[in-house]
Amino acid sequence: MQRQPRKTADRSQRIQLIARVQFAYEQLKDTMQRYHDDSPRARAAIAEAKRRLSILNRALAIIALEAASQPA
Repeated sequence: MQRQPRKTADRSQRIQLIARVQFAYEQLKDTMQRYHDDSPRARAAIAEAKRRLSILNRALAIIALEAASQPA
């Protein structure tokens, strides 16, 4: 049985989102290591990295819930 093109595209998009979440996590780690001081610039960079990771994590959670609720 062949996969439908739609399901293959959805799977590809989910994999890309997972990769983006992992990349955002690595960026947050790097940002936190780079900025040791408590300057406004450091706080802003860390806050932006956290925000990006949070948004991507939420998107991944929503997609996981949607996939779990669909019949196999």
